[in-house]
Amino acid sequence: MTENSELRPDSGPAEPVARRQSEIGASIRAHSGVAFYDYADQFTIDTSPGVAATPEEWARTALGEVAGARGQFVWRVVLGLRLRRRSAAGQVAGWPIVERGATWITLGARSWLISGRLVVELTDGTASVATFVHYERRMGERVWAAVSPGHRRFAPLLLTEASRILSIR
Repeated sequence: MTENSELRPDSGPAEPVARRQSEIGASIRAHSGVAFYDYADQFTIDTSPGVAATPEEWARTALGEVAGARGQFVWRVVLGLRLRRRSAAGQVAGWPIVERGATWITLGARSWLISGRLVVELTDGTASVATFVHYERRMGERVWAAVSPGHRRFAPLLLTEASRILSIR
């Protein structure tokens, strides 16, 4: 036992934690609808024993509830993404819905710096979110380089917290 671990007899099973995938899945890549991108990542969380939610419910919970105002600030102000009103139809947290299927949803937005796609996909007891970024200008690469470390820290937290919220609904 390490010095940081301890036995907790009354604690239940550990809550699932999102992890970054070493490779982007072929299915989620296909759902992005983009042939060329400059940056991509995918985070996945185990949904066992099962969170009964649709891909859109996962996206609304993660982006709308968990990311909230902080996400809106980064997307709208820092990245300059042209998002819709948060209450507009056909969007999730301002991100227009590009396409959807029974097990996935694709959101997309652009700015003068970058264009981005977010794909939420449910498969085989997991939920995944993938981010695809294309630099529209060289400045977009610089801005994304500054933002992406925070993105890689925050994205798994979005999935983990969304899983927790959806499991109690």
